[in-house]
Amino acid sequence: MEKRLTRRDRAAATRAALLEAARTVFLKAGYHGASVDAVALEAGFTIGAVYSQFGGKAELFLALLEQRIAERGAQIRSLAGQQSGDGDELALTRQWASILRTDLDWTLLVIEFRVHAARHPELAARFAEQHERLLRVVVQTVGEVLGRADPPPAARVEDFARLLLAMGPGAALARAAEGDAFRDDLLQEAAQAVAERLLRPAPNQPVRKEKP
Repeated sequence: MEKRLTRRDRAAATRAALLEAARTVFLKAGYHGASVDAVALEAGFTIGAVYSQFGGKAELFLALLEQRIAERGAQIRSLAGQQSGDGDELALTRQWASILRTDLDWTLLVIEFRVHAARHPELAARFAEQHERLLRVVVQTVGEVLGRADPPPAARVEDFARLLLAMGPGAALARAAEGDAFRDDLLQEAAQAVAERLLRPAPNQPVRKEKP
């Protein structure tokens, strides 16, 4: 006999279907062009079903963002499986450039929401929480990838992770405007220069102190 789904199972299945539909709609129409109605239609549910799971379009996008950050975090953590060595910064930046290239549409969508959220303090705070989760994953991964005998200070690893994430939106906008003229190796070269500056400081270069 086919096992009957519980109410919780049905709710979880509905939520998963709505998030999948939301990803399709948001990527196709952008944040401002998307609507709750379009997501419901894409998923084959009523608008009421959407509102029973999410409070509105912003709530729906933030839930999708949380899911995507979990996926991105797993993707980034896979980089920690590389062999450690003095050239690992280059391997890391190469992988990061590849992720940004293959995920361009999503990055542009996040930029659109980010600009919208900047004008709404509550949304901005919730977006910042999600961004901080991703940042912690990047910091941990960079630390593991660079886990050599004389690792850089933790504060510098965090600085590098912040700058690596900050480069993403700029690179996405440049690639959207310039196409293939904005090459992956440009981003890799910039990231590598930042890595050399922050993670391999010269003997006389001041190092930012750890926070107490």
